[in-house]
Amino acid sequence: MMTAAQSHLAPEPAQEVVHRRNWGAWLLGFLCLGLVLAILRAGIEARILDPGLFVQYLFSRQILIGARNALVLGSLAMVLACGVGLVVALMRVSGNPIMASLAAIYVYFFRGTPMLIQLLFWFNAVPIMFGEIRIPLPFTDVLLLQAQTTQLVTPFVAALIGLSLAEAGYMSEIIRTGIQAVDQGQQAAARALGMTRAQVMRRVVIPQAARIILPAGGNQYIMMLKSTSLASAIGYLELLRIATDIYSSNFLVVELLTVAAVWYLVMTAFATGIQTVLEKTFPLR
Repeated sequence: MMTAAQSHLAPEPAQEVVHRRNWGAWLLGFLCLGLVLAILRAGIEARILDPGLFVQYLFSRQILIGARNALVLGSLAMVLACGVGLVVALMRVSGNPIMASLAAIYVYFFRGTPMLIQLLFWFNAVPIMFGEIRIPLPFTDVLLLQAQTTQLVTPFVAALIGLSLAEAGYMSEIIRTGIQAVDQGQQAAARALGMTRAQVMRRVVIPQAARIILPAGGNQYIMMLKSTSLASAIGYLELLRIATDIYSSNFLVVELLTVAAVWYLVMTAFATGIQTVLEKTFPLR
């Protein structure tokens, strides 16, 4: 027979954990699901989309060219934006009041004006300001380049410049945040080892800051790919412009817009995949 002391020391049976149900969240979820189903049902009943035509245009040659142009434009603009943004961020943290002020004005201007206005400006104002561009060979009379600005500032060039400079305003702030997130003690230790300021930035700060800003940079790349649709306003044949040109002639508006949306989703998945691979390759330590 178990004594009173043995009964006191015996382990108590495991208690079942009962989680409290959040009925409000369940109700909100059902309401959202019902709303989505109602929208889908309305679209199906109204027959706003012809599945056959949708599939036909989804892989048409013109649409594929537009998707390729959007991907190339967005990727090149993002690379340039990272380079310009890095320079602006370094100016902002340089400690030089003139450099920091110029960087702050740059960020304020390019983040404060709509990207569409910037694209229209570069496409229309630059050829007026600079009628002809000449690039001479230094210390000689030989001209490396001489051409009318209207021949050089094509819709692609104007879109690339506009998107890059506008995105650089956002990337500079992201990069600056990453730089300032690196422990100041590491920089002091590197300086104590005899590294110059430039060496500290190149070997210690920037590699760590690059990993810190990777998620935010990935989001900006996705935003950039979608922002390439703004280039349609200046005549660049990207995805939305080509879809618009096609449905202007055959009035298949919903089918062509749906096709464009699907390809933007594909590009977003591509950017997300790159971000995921980079985050796994360079994990946070």
